[in-house]
Order: sequence, then C-alpha cells, then structure tokens
Amino acid sequence: MKTSKLNDRVLPKLPGLPGKALAGAYILVALLPILVVSIMGRIAPASPLTEFGTALGLTATSLLFLQFLSSGRYERISGQVGLDRTMGFHRIAALVLFGFVILHPLFYVADTLLIDPHAAWDRIWGMLSSSRLRTGLLALVGLFVVVGFATIRSSPFIRYEFWRVSHSTLAIVVAAFSLHHALSVGAYSAEYPLRFVWFVFAFAAAVAIFLVYVVRPWRMWREDWRVDRVTPLAPDVWELVLRGPDATRLRFKGGQFVWMTLSPHRPPFHDHPFSIASAATSLPWLRFVIQEAGDCTSGLGKIEPGTRVAIDGPHGSFVLPAGEGPVVMIAGGVGIAPFLGMLEEAAALEERRPIRLVYAAHNTKGLASLTRLRELQSELDLVIYCVVEEELPNSDNLVGPLGKQHILDSLEGLQTEKLTALVCGPPGMMEIATDALLARGLSAGSIHYERFDYAAGKGQLDRVRRTEALFPFLIMVAAMIAFSLR
Repeated sequence: MKTSKLNDRVLPKLPGLPGKALAGAYILVALLPILVVSIMGRIAPASPLTEFGTALGLTATSLLFLQFLSSGRYERISGQVGLDRTMGFHRIAALVLFGFVILHPLFYVADTLLIDPHAAWDRIWGMLSSSRLRTGLLALVGLFVVVGFATIRSSPFIRYEFWRVSHSTLAIVVAAFSLHHALSVGAYSAEYPLRFVWFVFAFAAAVAIFLVYVVRPWRMWREDWRVDRVTPLAPDVWELVLRGPDATRLRFKGGQFVWMTLSPHRPPFHDHPFSIASAATSLPWLRFVIQEAGDCTSGLGKIEPGTRVAIDGPHGSFVLPAGEGPVVMIAGGVGIAPFLGMLEEAAALEERRPIRLVYAAHNTKGLASLTRLRELQSELDLVIYCVVEEELPNSDNLVGPLGKQHILDSLEGLQTEKLTALVCGPPGMMEIATDALLARGLSAGSIHYERFDYAAGKGQLDRVRRTEALFPFLIMVAAMIAFSLR
C-alpha cells in the first residue's frame, strides 16, 4: 500500500464545541419558548399546574425540532463529543420528549383529578375526541410509533434500511402535526413572539432535513472512491481497501470512522458506519476491517474491485489522546479496527509513550491483523496481550474470555494518574473492561469507548454516561417549575 509523509496529510483538530458548552447551548435553545413567553408574553398566567402542563408542551415541541439537529452528523457542532455519544443522547432525548408529551395534557386536568377523578377522566376523553386537538393527538400517536419502533430496530426481522426510511418519514410527519397543534391551539403560540420562534425552529429542521437527505448524499459521491481489494483476514472477517483520488479532500485522525455506501445502493438510507483501520499516511487508500453481520456486510467477499463507494466523514472523537501519558487499548474482535488506525498514526508521528494493547478474540484465527500489529511493535513502545478462549501448548496467548485480571495485568507498571484507556469491541466485553478500569482507580473522564448500539450498556461507565445525558433535562424541569410559579 502506497504511503505518504505525514506532513503531506495534515491531521485535523476535532471540530465542534466542548461537551459542557454544547449541553449549555442545547438547554438554552430547548427552553427558548418558555423564556420568550416569560419575558415577552402578555397573557396572564393560569394556575401553576396548568402552567406546568403548558411548559411541558412548549419544551416538548422545541425538543422535537432539536431531534433533527442531534441526529444529523454535524461535526462542526458536536465533533468533540463524538457521534456515538450524540446519537445516544438523541435516543435518551426521545424518551424524555415522549414523557413530556404524555404528561402535557394530564397536568391540564390535575386540579380536577384531585377533586373529582371521574370528571377528570371525562375531560381527558373530551380532549382525545376533540377535532380541535386532533393534530396534537396524531402527533402523540406518531411519536409513540417512532419511539417504540426505535427501541426494537435491532431486531433481526427489521431491515436496517426500512427502519431508516420509516423513522425519518414518521419524524417529519410528527413534527408537522406538532407545529400545527402549537399554532392552532396554544394560547401563548397565538402571540407573535412565540409564533416567530416556532417558525425559526421549523425552518432549522427543514434545513437539517435538506442537508441530510439532499446535500450530504450528493457530497458523498463527489469524490471517486472505489474498492481496490477485499481480502479475508479471519472467519467472517474481511479487509476492505478503498482507493480514492490523489487529491482527496478527506482528512482524518486515526480511530475515526466514515459512513459508507457501496454501489448500486444509494445514501442516505443504505450507509453504515465503519472505523478506518489505517492512518492518513496511507491516503489515497483507506483500509477497513469488517466482520460479517447483517444484510450490509454479508456479501463482502463478493464485492468486485472497482465498485464505486460513497463515503461521508470523518466522524467520531475516538482518537489517540494528546500528551505523553501512557495509553492502554482494549480491543475485542473487529474492535481492533480503530486501534490499527491510531497505532499507524502513532508510528508516523514517532510516538514514544508507552502503549499497551489487550486484544481479545474467541480463538487465534480471530486475531485479525496481528502480523501488522507485531510489525508496529518495532516502531513503538507497544506491548500486546492476546487473550483467546482456547488453551494451546507453547503459546504466549493468555487464556480467555477477557476478564478483570487480564485488564489489571496489562496496567502493571503504568501510572494510573496519567493513564488514558481506550476500549472498543462487543458490548459485553466493553462493560467488563470499563468496570475493571474504574475499579483500578481510573476516572470516568480518562476512559474512552466507542459503541454504535447507541445509549446501550449495563456497565458502570454506561450508567455514568446516561446520568450525564439526563442532567440537562433535570435543569429543564427546574426551569419549567419556575415558569409555572411565576
């Protein structure tokens, strides 16, 4: 594979806002409707419970429009946070939004519910059957379908492409019904300041939709990327190498990924994320290590050289951290792909920091690209621990499956205070690894992992991430309470 000097391929800085700044901006925009009403509204407030119900509706509507932005791969906004975290947040926000929508009408009858539950039920039924509120009810039903379908999207009987099309279409329909409901029913929305806010939100969502479904697919085909070769590395694991133009615009850091669509399929509903397993020094070639899993990857071995490929990237913040502190990398199966890119980049940069790689697989055949990793040991301060679930005579491999002790052994002699850990692999393995690292004394901020099953996971670090994701919504609830008591 042809290589070029690193100076010829400038490594980009990760774009976007820092996580705290991004969270602050998100909270401010989500609360914009109730801020506008509080400052510029001329309608006298109703009872606190009724006003809280109104606040729930206003905030839920703004959150709905923000969903179009949090799912759009906008690296210039959220590049430092990483697409896996923004998409995880997108899923959590959908559940919170759905909860707000459910509670929105219930707080309008809360006063009656405390005095006469039967009368409260009559009021609720009256709202559900009212022609005036029909678009609100349709929005609620549509949102239920969107959220419910998203929770089961990984089921084997649901094709990925069908889910992408239906999810996007239903989300647009729900947004249209919600906008009509707000403008036709809401007393506060009848006033010009808030009506203007809704039109701004709707315009921003429309621009986001246009960028995602028109502009981005066009940009993905701008450069002529083609399959150079497909090579088997292990059972059901393939090395896919692409060849792009010599003057490619693509700039990336080792560990990032791209969304890829292979002809004759077309983006945006057929693109899938794949980590780049090479460094920028290998451009205009891109290397991927891909395991067969599902419709998209089941035919990798049959792809003909010369097949046209559309790519969108780079994405992700799962990269080699700056600094001189030691790094431990924990990979499971094809989770080795981003680490290959990082290590190739580290070698090109002549890194001298200690790097420890724990590489786990079911058996020795699953240790894809091990030959190249051994070669990189001569260029880096790199120690490799291979963990396989088979015991072979005269083998240096550790016997798996990967456990806490394997992780602790790899950290021996490294200073925990300066250590950064990077984890990528199957969900269960990542939970074991991150729990072991936390038990060893590493802070949550010094452990980085990337997963595409957004917002999933049962490990301690997964729970920390979910708690952090819920914090902005707690601030919103506090603001809504203040709004209802004004």
